[in-house]
Amino acid sequence: MNTALLTQTLPRSAQAPERFTYSEFCSRIHEQKADLIHGEIFMASPATIKHEDSVDFLGAVLRVYVKRKKLGIVVGSRVAMKLSEEDAPEPDLIFVRQERMSLLGNTEIFGPADVAIEMISPGSRRLDAVEKKELYAAFGVPEYWLIDLQRQEAHFWRNEGGEWKDLPIDEHGIFRSSAISGFWLRVDWLFAAEQPDEFEIVQMILAGDPKDL
Repeated sequence: MNTALLTQTLPRSAQAPERFTYSEFCSRIHEQKADLIHGEIFMASPATIKHEDSVDFLGAVLRVYVKRKKLGIVVGSRVAMKLSEEDAPEPDLIFVRQERMSLLGNTEIFGPADVAIEMISPGSRRLDAVEKKELYAAFGVPEYWLIDLQRQEAHFWRNEGGEWKDLPIDEHGIFRSSAISGFWLRVDWLFAAEQPDEFEIVQMILAGDPKDL
């Protein structure tokens, strides 16, 4: 008798992940933030207070600026970008130009936003920096911002034919968006121990580009 068949540990075959459509994703996910990528559901970990405070800060600055300039709409993380039947990520913030507002549904945008913004959370580094980045490029999101609060780094890219090209940060630490007309941001504001007043920041941005003043 081959006793090894009774005692030897046998490796099990890998199971393919369960795949979901967008309608199935919506029926399963209600209040919690999640992403549907290639038919797989990725549940978000509970956000830290710092993460939420930083998203709220940047979201407030963007919303007021975009509203004042009548450029479109900025919405938060419970709005999905339905890119296909198996791809519906929920970025932390998205910007949609006025000319494309017809793409907005009740709980989603049907197609790519003009800007997708992710702030890396505990456990989301690979998802945000690899899977989502590749997905956004493939489906034609024009601009992607990735903000890493833990490492205090920010990366900004412009989509050129499905490939990301770096958007520069100048010698004064200022980033200028190519997708949100006239919008600029001092990157250090995102990582300040005590974030500056949002209203004051918006006033500065609305006053014009610092290089022109």
